[in-house]
Amino acid sequence: MTSLFPTAPKSFSDVLKANPGMRPTFMGVAQGGVYLRPTAVQTVLGSCLAACFYVPERNIGAIFHAFLPRCADFDSCFPPEPFKYVDTAITSVLKTLERLSVNAGDIQVKLVGGASALVDVHTGIGRKNVAVAREILAGKGLKVLRSDVGGPVGRKILYLTGTGQLFITSMKGISS
Repeated sequence: MTSLFPTAPKSFSDVLKANPGMRPTFMGVAQGGVYLRPTAVQTVLGSCLAACFYVPERNIGAIFHAFLPRCADFDSCFPPEPFKYVDTAITSVLKTLERLSVNAGDIQVKLVGGASALVDVHTGIGRKNVAVAREILAGKGLKVLRSDVGGPVGRKILYLTGTGQLFITSMKGISS
């Protein structure tokens, strides 16, 4: 079976060498952003979800690392931290892209994460994160181009915001 994503490079530094001038950054939990300059974003996901957005005509990339599905499901969400929750993270990214005059039809979306290593893969928070993302994106008229979600293991990703390339490494040693 052919992978939907390219094989991960040997190292983060290999990508930086192959893409001179690209800014490297590590994204932690509840972080995200829209990148107008080419940036190599690296993060590690378990049940958390990353959504990678790319606008090919303008080489704009966006990504977030959210760990809870819906802000309204938690008393502590107001005022919301936009990238802590999948629903508010999607809204935040799309509002920024709209301010940049990006049409929704020009946006490519990829989803990664949502593992359920510590609980049943059918009931965990990872599954809920993925379901909420798909629901909200569909409601905005956005299709998920590719996804690598669910299952019992985490993932390490490297997203190149200026090209939309996404590299994924399975964290095989972290399964339950």
